[in-house]
Amino acid sequence: MLHDVFQRAAELIRSNRKFALLHLVQVRGSSPGKTGFKMLVADDGERVGTIGGGNSELTMISQAVEAMGEGRSRRVAYELTNHPGNLVKSLCGGTNEVFIEVFMPKPCLLILGGGHVSRAVAKLCVLLEYPYVVLDDRPEYARPADFEGALDVVQARGGEYLSRPELPRFSHVIGLGYDAEFDLDALVPGVKTLGDDVKFGTIGSRLKYAKMGEVARQRGLTEQQWARVKCPVGMTIGAQTPAEIAVSIMAEVVASLGRESHGWK
Repeated sequence: MLHDVFQRAAELIRSNRKFALLHLVQVRGSSPGKTGFKMLVADDGERVGTIGGGNSELTMISQAVEAMGEGRSRRVAYELTNHPGNLVKSLCGGTNEVFIEVFMPKPCLLILGGGHVSRAVAKLCVLLEYPYVVLDDRPEYARPADFEGALDVVQARGGEYLSRPELPRFSHVIGLGYDAEFDLDALVPGVKTLGDDVKFGTIGSRLKYAKMGEVARQRGLTEQQWARVKCPVGMTIGAQTPAEIAVSIMAEVVASLGRESHGWK
């Protein structure tokens, strides 16, 4: 049973999914669950393992769902009695304590282009343990060996790639391509299909952004949709070199996680 729990947890971590691990950490008196029992609850309702069954387990599943909604782990202690006001209804008579450990999805970046800034961003993704995919249609810039730890390095343009089934659950799409047309080939379909919670950005000047916006609207984006694409992407820190630009971009990614947007549209 524990093997199944840990195996599924590893799979969900690799796929960047939200889930909770319920650890029965303390048992006193009579209880159907024993110290060390574990259970996994995924964000889609999937369950693996058990912490004892019955009303106590159902109540802890509900607690896990709440904890995932808050994005915070919690400890829950409860009596296994029918006393008025008890969290759990049971006749066993003991007391339990459960630690609900919440695993939240990490930022997952789609990096457009495999040039110098992209490589610097990729190195920071590795340090931060953020999954990422690199997209470039030039074979010399789409070599997996150049991007340590990438989920994938794809030689393709954006429209082709984004039409594939079972894409990673991206949180950010960053336009760092060799020209505006390459970035637009991913940004336009991305804004249309990837969901309202995904954040988009691209490097460039205000003039470049305005011209890209004209093309984006010709391809079917509304003014409001194009406004989701932030330009220039990254925090304003006076960045000049590829490494400095990468720091500004990743600082903005970190700041966007469950907090105020700090510039992301």
